[in-house]
Amino acid sequence: MPEAGLAALLTASAVPALLLEPADDGHRVVLANPSLLALTGREPAAVTGGDLWAALRPDGDRETRAILQAALTGERPEGVEILAHAAGGAAWWAQVLVAPVPGTPYRIAQVIDVTRRRDAEGALLLSRQREALGLLTNSVAHEFNNFLQILIGYIDGLKRRLGDREEPFIQRAILRSTDAAERATILTRQLLAFSRRIAPDVRPVDLNRLIEDFGARVGPTLPTRITLEIRTSPGLACGLGNPTQVDLALTHIVANACEAMAEPGRIVVATFAVPPGDRGLQRPGDGAVGITVTDEGPGMSPEMAARALAPFITSREAGRGTGLAIVHGLMKRQNGTVSIDSKPGEGAVVRLVFPAVV
Repeated sequence: MPEAGLAALLTASAVPALLLEPADDGHRVVLANPSLLALTGREPAAVTGGDLWAALRPDGDRETRAILQAALTGERPEGVEILAHAAGGAAWWAQVLVAPVPGTPYRIAQVIDVTRRRDAEGALLLSRQREALGLLTNSVAHEFNNFLQILIGYIDGLKRRLGDREEPFIQRAILRSTDAAERATILTRQLLAFSRRIAPDVRPVDLNRLIEDFGARVGPTLPTRITLEIRTSPGLACGLGNPTQVDLALTHIVANACEAMAEPGRIVVATFAVPPGDRGLQRPGDGAVGITVTDEGPGMSPEMAARALAPFITSREAGRGTGLAIVHGLMKRQNGTVSIDSKPGEGAVVRLVFPAVV
């Protein structure tokens, strides 16, 4: 049995927790505090004497058991998250952190209900996906509308030249082409109306802090062959934009860079300032601030770089190439600009430019 002081401390804790001791088949629960019992809806007798997964998810599959075992053995000191089941069958997300008790054979497993956080993350991801869909729809609709205007022009020309011909095929072809063009025009208008429903809330954004937070969050998730470097500019003015959309744009750009870099290399995310009156980046007046993302990939040909912001333009497999089109839409909605500089064998530089707040 655990020492009285340790048991009293664990019982008084408001954090749901279990006390574990080594056993022949792993670790056995010797004490579950009232907070843990309230969270799981189980009686002490149903938990004490069993193992960790029996306390959280008795029907746990092999994957769940392997995840919890990694926490017990110290392989995941940052904790693990599993889908736990309460006594009534309700499912909830549990974060489990296991740490040894110094000077004793025991381990403490703290269990935190992170269901609300997981749900909020899922809702945010869905919101970003819908936003990206709207931006992509806008880009595709504009491109389609450009081609449609060309077709309408040729159809009108054919009507003027062949409209008086009595051949049934010609008359039927003109009628059906005109009808199809009208329906396509209506569809394009509907797509543009859908995409314009998303209006970003722009405000002053500290780009230095934004890219530092971005690097801390995204850097550890990149492939091991990729090194992410963050470079800030001291004294940089705030940029007028939407931090969520800027973060989303950077995510797409870095993902594109990672896919382009098959070999080990570095991606540099840096901020910069455009002085007032500088027309080099089409931002005269009060000046501007921006972010560059530089990769060490194979680069692009001049023709590909010129078309890289159009939807579905990609040098890789078919069906991709939407990332930079979404970035273009994000920047356009924030009154910002995006440009790409790239040469074969020299990587690529993507510049995001925002109005400076003075």
